[in-house]
Amino acid sequence: MKTLIQGCESDEQFEVLLKLTGISSEDKKNALRAHLVEGLPAKRAYARFHVTQQHFSQALMLLNKKADLAMQYASLQKSKGEQNFDELRRRIIEAKQDGGYRPLLTEDLREPLIDDPEFR
Repeated sequence: MKTLIQGCESDEQFEVLLKLTGISSEDKKNALRAHLVEGLPAKRAYARFHVTQQHFSQALMLLNKKADLAMQYASLQKSKGEQNFDELRRRIIEAKQDGGYRPLLTEDLREPLIDDPEFR
């Protein structure tokens, strides 16, 4: 599962994903940022910030897992929105076939509640 791409992540995306992890080491964060946002090869990124290859790989794997979950969540939200849109579209089509728009308010609620003649 390799969701994140070297040099293709924005700083904003990276920061959001980082918040989903428990990564607290500034060196790990900087190495990951150098790799994912700035595009530095992994070996150079972890060497520059004095992170072992093992710790860098573990942190990158964790970040990829969080990114994958975030993408699954976003996909579900999009799907849910599309379902809601499809339902609304279906209702509009049915309303048009039944003669158009029918107000939901009753007659007595269409009049202003204020007793001022200016509002009538």
